[in-house]
Amino acid sequence: MHMNSLGSFLLSSINKAGQRMPGSWRRRIADFPGILRVFEWLSRDQVRFVTTPEGFALAFNPLLHANLVAGGDLAAYEPGLRSAIARLAQPGMIAYDIGANVGVFSWLFWSLVREKGAVYAFEPEPNNISCFEKTLARNGPVNVILCPQAVGSTPGRARFDRRGGAFSGRLVDEGSDYVPTHNITEVETTSMDALVLEQGLRPPDIVKIDVEGNEGLVLDGMAEVMRRFHPIILCEVHAHLGDPAEQVFERLVRNGYVITGLDGARIDVAGGAGLGFRGHVIAVTPKS
Repeated sequence: MHMNSLGSFLLSSINKAGQRMPGSWRRRIADFPGILRVFEWLSRDQVRFVTTPEGFALAFNPLLHANLVAGGDLAAYEPGLRSAIARLAQPGMIAYDIGANVGVFSWLFWSLVREKGAVYAFEPEPNNISCFEKTLARNGPVNVILCPQAVGSTPGRARFDRRGGAFSGRLVDEGSDYVPTHNITEVETTSMDALVLEQGLRPPDIVKIDVEGNEGLVLDGMAEVMRRFHPIILCEVHAHLGDPAEQVFERLVRNGYVITGLDGARIDVAGGAGLGFRGHVIAVTPKS
């Protein structure tokens, strides 16, 4: 069998097997030493495009990003978050997508903020960056800016764990109890305070944070942005990977934020409702 045909056969077989197993199993398999490199080799020329609900062509790797289209339609991917963004993002806003992956929500933001607004998409994982670049090339001139950096508490360089393949990567916080996998690389880091206050990036009106347990680092690095500009924040809390939810919430509350679920129901942080919380929250101030 020709090598290209063999690769296609293996890719197809792995995809079929992967679709039958839970996502957590797929991520654990990708964390075995050397497995991610094999997956990348098999799927190196296999980028495909899917049409987003907003009508954009989105590039993805059929092996590394299979769960994006597992529901048959991108509209089925994190529908609660999609609805919240559609409700909160307005024309002319500046949106920051932190942990953008291949850009599913970056392009949703762009469909809402349009030409008078802008979307800054932050993503350090190489496979995701490659797909995002292809999406930008396919969709023509738009005000969506890809920033190939990890957002944390300070600018510099840091270890990045590509755990679970292309979907669950995160910075290795040396002061935490997080145990990294074997898929470690080094990436450039930045912070929102540095971007806005030192580099002159337009301050955000709305921020989406999905950083697999690094929520505390991101919030520590945007304390001044929160105090001065009061952006709406949509944050996924991964308490099983990083800081406990109550510590994430405390960072928001001390900067004047009120925290709700995606449905708008207020979370009583003072009453202990944040204990053990996992999932998405919306944080706003009276000035947001």
